[in-house]
Amino acid sequence: MTATSPPASLAFEALERVYDQLAAAIDEAGEAHQSLFLAKLVIVMAHRAGDGLDFDTCVATALENLGLPAQTLSSSGDAAS
Repeated sequence: MTATSPPASLAFEALERVYDQLAAAIDEAGEAHQSLFLAKLVIVMAHRAGDGLDFDTCVATALENLGLPAQTLSSSGDAAS
């Protein structure tokens, strides 16, 4: 069995393209469907990432600097205080 290294981070230019494409897709989905679109996007991306995805860390990182109290996810996915 060989150890696998985590995938490389995106280069800044690629990350800018991701941001631009995401912003355009959010605009296209419209305010009424924005949350549903984002949820579906995350599910598709998690499926493609497979077992290598540390979803708890991704959620915590995305919640940083939103002015919300810090929470951790339990193994069932429920917010724990």
